[in-house]
Amino acid sequence: MEYLRSYLSNAGFMPNVALVLIFYALLRGLRSSMWRIALLSLPGTIAHELAHFVVGVFLMAKPRGFSIWPRAHGHTWRLGSVSFGNIGLLNGAFVALAPLLLLPIAWLCLVHALLPLWDDGQWGWWLLAGYLTATALFAALPSFQDIKLGGRSLLLYAALGGFLWWAYTHA
Repeated sequence: MEYLRSYLSNAGFMPNVALVLIFYALLRGLRSSMWRIALLSLPGTIAHELAHFVVGVFLMAKPRGFSIWPRAHGHTWRLGSVSFGNIGLLNGAFVALAPLLLLPIAWLCLVHALLPLWDDGQWGWWLLAGYLTATALFAALPSFQDIKLGGRSLLLYAALGGFLWWAYTHA
């Protein structure tokens, strides 16, 4: 808790959070134009797809294709994609939820990049770092397609977790 308190007491913490939230809100607001959001969220899209790719490599999901080029997908758009040759019950949930790893990365950017830039008065770099942190935060949630890809695996782990919780509370 002391770790968090040290950042909260820093005079630049709240302006940094505000900057990231403003950029995040702008990204959310620009979703009506697919090409605009594709361009502005590109750093986050790259990070999102790389998260899938790296976790897929480690868990032997055999990544086969990687794209950050936006494509129409039914009535919506897909900003990027990674295809896999070996998604199964054991690795599917972790590959699907891999973008959640961007949440701690966004936090680390906030406290280890934005705060020092604020303290040093490097406003141009501070704005750029705030934008990049917001794109990481924007890209951190798994998409519907991601959840669909790991759906059976997610159900397996949810059932296993539910059973373990039940066994623990009834022991």
